[in-house]
Amino acid sequence: MIKSKPCVFYILAALFWFALPPCRADVSAPPTPPPPPAGYCSTILDELNGDLQAFNILLTIPPVWNPITGNGPTIFAGNLQQADANTGPGISGSNYLPAVLTQMQELHALGVKAVMVQVGFPALYEPFFGSQAALQPYLNFYSQLAIAAKAAGLQLIVENDELLSNDIEAGWPGLSAFYATLDWNQYMAARASMAATVAETMQPDFLVLSEEPDAEAAQTGQSNMNNPADAAQMISGMIAAVRPLNLPIKLGAGFGTWLNAKGSSSLLDYLTAYVALPLDYIDFHLYPINSEPEGSFIDNTLIVASTAALAGKPVAMSEGWVWKMENSEWNVLNGQDYRARDPFSFWGPLDSYYLQTVEALAKYTNMLYAAPEGPDYFITYQTYGGTASNGGAANCTCTTESCSDYNIVHEETTLASSAMQVAQFSSTGFSYSKQLVSPPDKTPPSTPTNLTGRSAYNQVTLTWDGSTDNVGVAGYNVYRCTPSESGGSCTGVWVTNATQVPYVDQGLAEDTLYNYQVQAFDLANNNSPMSEVLGVQTAKSQSNAPTNLVVTAVSATEIDLAWAPPQDSSGLSQYLIYAGPSTSSLQQIGTKPAGVTTYDAKSLSPGTLNFFAVAAVESGVTSHMSPAAWTSTYPLPAAPTGVTAAASGDTAIVLTWQENIVHGGLPVTSYQVLRGANSGDLAKIATVAALTYTNASLKPDTTYYYEVVAVDSGKDDSAASSEVSATTP
Repeated sequence: MIKSKPCVFYILAALFWFALPPCRADVSAPPTPPPPPAGYCSTILDELNGDLQAFNILLTIPPVWNPITGNGPTIFAGNLQQADANTGPGISGSNYLPAVLTQMQELHALGVKAVMVQVGFPALYEPFFGSQAALQPYLNFYSQLAIAAKAAGLQLIVENDELLSNDIEAGWPGLSAFYATLDWNQYMAARASMAATVAETMQPDFLVLSEEPDAEAAQTGQSNMNNPADAAQMISGMIAAVRPLNLPIKLGAGFGTWLNAKGSSSLLDYLTAYVALPLDYIDFHLYPINSEPEGSFIDNTLIVASTAALAGKPVAMSEGWVWKMENSEWNVLNGQDYRARDPFSFWGPLDSYYLQTVEALAKYTNMLYAAPEGPDYFITYQTYGGTASNGGAANCTCTTESCSDYNIVHEETTLASSAMQVAQFSSTGFSYSKQLVSPPDKTPPSTPTNLTGRSAYNQVTLTWDGSTDNVGVAGYNVYRCTPSESGGSCTGVWVTNATQVPYVDQGLAEDTLYNYQVQAFDLANNNSPMSEVLGVQTAKSQSNAPTNLVVTAVSATEIDLAWAPPQDSSGLSQYLIYAGPSTSSLQQIGTKPAGVTTYDAKSLSPGTLNFFAVAAVESGVTSHMSPAAWTSTYPLPAAPTGVTAAASGDTAIVLTWQENIVHGGLPVTSYQVLRGANSGDLAKIATVAALTYTNASLKPDTTYYYEVVAVDSGKDDSAASSEVSATTP
């Protein structure tokens, strides 16, 4: 039972403004999982428990090989499932990233040190989209996600596998048709190209270049993936595309441990082919743990680890969960059938036991990282509803409302998203956190700062600077009360658990004073001190916000905004434009009169993420902000390279250079040539479109110094090239 902090904790924070708020548990203890239904479900449970028990006994025997040590203890990660590219085109939406960041925050609160993101081919491959402009929103999304992960102090694991074309989690239309356009050579080249794009765009700490070759063959139609030598050839091309980028990324590749240990295209065949490649590590997926006539799937992890160790390579697990199946169901049902069983709450103890086994395996093999698959089950489960009448009791599937695999799997995502908004965790989540955070966490988060609010007719939008924590902040308590006069004190009453900033407190009375305070909490229910009190008064009359805000990057320093007027614009006098590096730090940067619905935000930093919102002022009343929209400015063009200068005749010098393309940047349209008689003191003498320039009418026997600057279509200048010189005869 989790206990809240003693009420005395609040006294000092509340002496002046707030009276003592009621004590409460910030993160509620989850209910005890129910027992598994008698019959088929318990049969599966007994088999799987037996498999885990037998494997844990095996792990008590010291290995006869020497596991290869990575950079330190195993990094335990969480699967950032909401950022999985299989979600489909929706990930490019302007309002999608905040939900992903909420999942990242809650995984961090559990104690993970890294997040794993699946970015399958061709999710960042330009020919799939038809143009760079169509691809750009997806590049922006994953770039922003990578920046956010690193800002949170998390390491980033990216799995560059393939998008699903035939699965209940497949989210892209036309994918099978696209795969069919590629022969094997074209497919290998395309995979290599996207691997380089992923590396440049996200710059992860670990990049899995290929995983589950059998699944990739089935989903893409590229049967060559069923041949270990061909699969290794493709990975070799991907390595060759990524290594020249000189990024500090560890490269891995792997397979599922369900492959037969021996035989044609076996686990050993893939291992032999992959360990011969210049990979930094070997990765694997661990889903079925069952014992089959050809061997135990979970025991195969030790074959992978020992074989990799003999080649001097460590191992890692980028995905894994315990598929709920009997031994007799292997190759009878498929992956989506097993996944549709996962969401039921009675599996909680088995899932926790699996995670404990993964931890033991990680320590036994010195894994680089371990990233379990089931983030939704750290948050919430569904209630089993299988009966004889609906057929669920015959196959251990069905909620009380549906027996559809698709509905069950997708409903789980919806339920987990809602639960994350109030920092809810399941028994499995608590168990996993206990594994990750040892000794128990006793350190409270820091105090939220810079609490600000903006009122409208019947709501207040609160923003604050997020707290920090030694493990991770799970959420924030928001307290509110109504003082008798401006600046007065009152007793704060808890309003909500908020995991996203800004928080919009709705349903308030108009023309009313409210006091607010915010407090951070972590999963162990350590509470920060209260923030300073913020007093806000709601408006006397209603004002409507602008709609359909669209932001477009124009250059490395400019983003243009456009929006639609409020639905009721009577009394509209002006718009207020807000900008900031996050939704929680928006500040007013400008105004526009009522008849203008565009704004050009200039003097921005190159290659940075910017958030925007717009409010309307009607009859002196400021509306709440529009939903935020965001994009990144383009990076500056790169300085030209390979600049040479050579005399041509007595009075001319010919300059040549090479274009240095920046991924995701605007095209270079011209070059400025700078010249001087003294090194370091140069001025522009010409602007040209070509990669060469002849500087004529010079003095004989004179030394001239030159630099070249690239200019892109947004009129952004690169840094100057290296200085070169030449002397006329």
